[in-house]
Amino acid sequence: MKTLVEIVGCFPALRALDVQQFINAIEPRLIDIRSPRTGLQIDLFGRVSHVEILEEQGLVKAEIDVDDAFLQKNLLSREQLDEVLVGRISKLRHPATGVMHPVTARLAMRPA
Repeated sequence: MKTLVEIVGCFPALRALDVQQFINAIEPRLIDIRSPRTGLQIDLFGRVSHVEILEEQGLVKAEIDVDDAFLQKNLLSREQLDEVLVGRISKLRHPATGVMHPVTARLAMRPA
């Protein structure tokens, strides 16, 4: 399953980051989540497969891959998982300074 997330609030604080650095900043946010169904902790559940930096629009688009088996194993719906993804990407760590910068994530419009 692929989910496209738009992240706003990255600029100017994270302006110097390249694509790989954004991937490295986002992926730790996808570790150790709480299951919306059970409240139990779930380990690594996704990876960032693509990042597009659109600084002139003030956003970063990230495509997050989650194995379909993960949803089945944890009895989660796509909507539940999408909510968790957006909620977890609320701050990103700057790789050089280690400072956590607050950002806002939202689901991108899915193609019809």
